[in-house]
Amino acid sequence: MNVVKGLQDLIRHEEIELDQLYISVRMKKDDIIRTLMSEGFKKVKLENKMTSQIGNGFAKSLSKPWEMHVRLVDIQQQGLIAIRGEVEVSRRYVQHLSSIRCPVIYELESILKKHSIEYRIWNSKVRDYISQIIEDHQIRLLAPRLPAMPWRLMACVVMALVAGTALKFLEIWR
Repeated sequence: MNVVKGLQDLIRHEEIELDQLYISVRMKKDDIIRTLMSEGFKKVKLENKMTSQIGNGFAKSLSKPWEMHVRLVDIQQQGLIAIRGEVEVSRRYVQHLSSIRCPVIYELESILKKHSIEYRIWNSKVRDYISQIIEDHQIRLLAPRLPAMPWRLMACVVMALVAGTALKFLEIWR
């Protein structure tokens, strides 16, 4: 990639998961939220919040078992908000807790272009804006080894086992 100062840098394959790139926009938080909601994103109720994150994150279901998770982060500059996105196993599944998360930029870029929103891509490694992307990394996410197990199904199974054990312990059921 080329950065604004005219220098070139690259992100190595092993650095992809480090989340060095994010999109910065100069607009109101409510306008960004409206745009995300119009694209099918929903507010996330439970999440690990990043430092300086603005409000709750947003998630959009992709093909099973994936979802895209987007967070808005306050940049301590005049009126700039960072948009950070990642693809991960959906929070509907138990595997969400231990799954790999892959940062995304192009998916967010296409949403912003569709809504004619001006943006810039910031690289936190070189601490500068990117002026041109020379070559793309192609990332292929592999589904979890075990089939995706929904939380609700797991909760029902656990509750049935607890109830059966309690009935046996109380000698109601033999």
